Amino acid sequence: MSRIDDLIKQGLDESGEVLTLREKFLGVRGLMQLAVNPALANVKKLVLPSNQASDEGAEALAESPYLQNLESLNLNHNEIGDDGAIALAQTENMPKLRELSMFGNAIGDAGAQAFANSPTSKKYIKLDLYKNQFSSIGYKALTESENLKNCEELEIYRD
Repeated sequence: MSRIDDLIKQGLDESGEVLTLREKFLGVRGLMQLAVNPALANVKKLVLPSNQASDEGAEALAESPYLQNLESLNLNHNEIGDDGAIALAQTENMPKLRELSMFGNAIGDAGAQAFANSPTSKKYIKLDLYKNQFSSIGYKALTESENLKNCEELEIYRD
C-alpha cells in the first residue's frame, strides 16, 4: 500500500464522502498520485490545506477523472499561482463543485480573471480567494463578473 493509500484510509470519514488531508505536505508528486486514485470517486468534500500543492498539484486535481462528485474543495495555503488557478477555473471535471477555498496562495491577476471569466464560476456559492496576490485589476474582474453574481460568499481582499 502506498503512502497516499494510507493517508486516504486515515483521512476518509465513515461515509466515504469527506477526505481531510490537512498539513500532510504531499507536494506535487503526492497531489498527482491523489488525483488519479479511484478512492476519490465518492468524495464530496476534499480538504487539502498546507500540502505544498503548487500549480502542478492544482492542475493534477483539475484533470482528475475521479472528482465528478466533488462539491467542496479546500486548497488554502498551497503555493498555488495563476497556472493552477486557471486550470481549476476552467476544469469541467468537477461539475458539482459549489465551494472553492484558495485562501493564502499566490494567485495574481490572471488567475483572478480566469475565475471571473469562466462560465463554470456560475455554479459557485462560495469562492474564497482572500490573501492572494492579485491587484485592483483582479479585484475589479471578480467583483464585476457576471459569472459570479450569484456567488453568496466571494471572499477577496483589497487594501
